[in-house]
Amino acid sequence: MSDDLRSAPSAADAQAVPGSAEATAAQAPDALAPEPAEPDRDPASLAPGALWDGDAGALPRDTRRAIVRLVQGPYLSAERQPDLWNALMSDEAVVQRHLADMFLALVIDRETGLAFVRNADDPTGAAPSVVRTMPLTFIDTALLLHLRTLLLRVPAAGQRAFVDREELLDHLRVYRPRTSTDESGFDKRVSASVSKMLKASLLRETSVGERYEISPILALVFGPDEVAAVAREYRRMLGDDAGAEGPAAAGAGAEGSDPDDADGAADPDEEDQ
Repeated sequence: MSDDLRSAPSAADAQAVPGSAEATAAQAPDALAPEPAEPDRDPASLAPGALWDGDAGALPRDTRRAIVRLVQGPYLSAERQPDLWNALMSDEAVVQRHLADMFLALVIDRETGLAFVRNADDPTGAAPSVVRTMPLTFIDTALLLHLRTLLLRVPAAGQRAFVDREELLDHLRVYRPRTSTDESGFDKRVSASVSKMLKASLLRETSVGERYEISPILALVFGPDEVAAVAREYRRMLGDDAGAEGPAAAGAGAEGSDPDDADGAADPDEEDQ
């Protein structure tokens, strides 16, 4: 504690001088005592739907919280937020209207118990972009396509998909520049991409070190149209960077197949057919 704080006398230590304002206050404490706090307003006296005095809202608390969760992202989970999920199911239509007023569209997958929002598809192009987009590097794009392929390989709906960091490194090393000898530097770039997927909740950490669960939201966020767009951008980047960041060892595969199929995965444009 600083000397200034130690040397300052407290109100309890200071003696009142008879006849002073302090003494008067001590003799008549009610005269200067703060007014008691106003008691809580009777809920019956609040406006319909209001949660507190002056609240202009009309939705139940959990429904409002569900909307906030959807807007904050990345998604709402029936497993992790059951109260909010139940509120969403009860008030789905009104939630959709509130989100539409914010230029957002609601996407719900009841089978997986996941919901998220995306920017409204305004054909005029005048709607603002509300949901943040995640810029993708070449490695990010290759990683996303691989994760989605692994997710779609899960044999039954509801089963969880897992992947080890080393498996991701092994898969992506095929895209290391064939002229580069900096394997450590490339692995750091892959690790940075994995961290980006964790931050975006597309990967989830597990109790086992460097083992991750692939979030089922990935299959919803990246539907066939999105995968096709990402795959096209991926191929464009691969062509632009062919000399600097092309697959190692002619790495698109021994038979010269498409680079997307380096691990034997289906072509992203075809896997949802």
